[in-house]
Amino acid sequence: MPSLIKETKYCKWFWDETLGGEFDTWGTSTYFIELKQVGNDLCATRQIEVYENGNVLSYDDHHFADNYGMLCDKPLNKADLLEFGITKAEFEQVWNTKTPINR
Repeated sequence: MPSLIKETKYCKWFWDETLGGEFDTWGTSTYFIELKQVGNDLCATRQIEVYENGNVLSYDDHHFADNYGMLCDKPLNKADLLEFGITKAEFEQVWNTKTPINR
């Protein structure tokens, strides 16, 4: 039986809005997301958010959600990768060098 899980993909995008409320001073952010293809869906498995003020948040299956936010729970589509795709090396560099404040 063939596996429904295919290769891992990575994307990055700049979010030009702040979180608002008490976190508004953090500024805008850049999201880095690792995605696994399950069937026709691309589902987030790891996510790291780097904010304009230097704060960093990260999420994965061991730390899915907290008072700041959560791992993306909406499937992305392949078209998103055309515009926002990055390499595994770029994702891992951020994941391994940034220290999240929520872990």
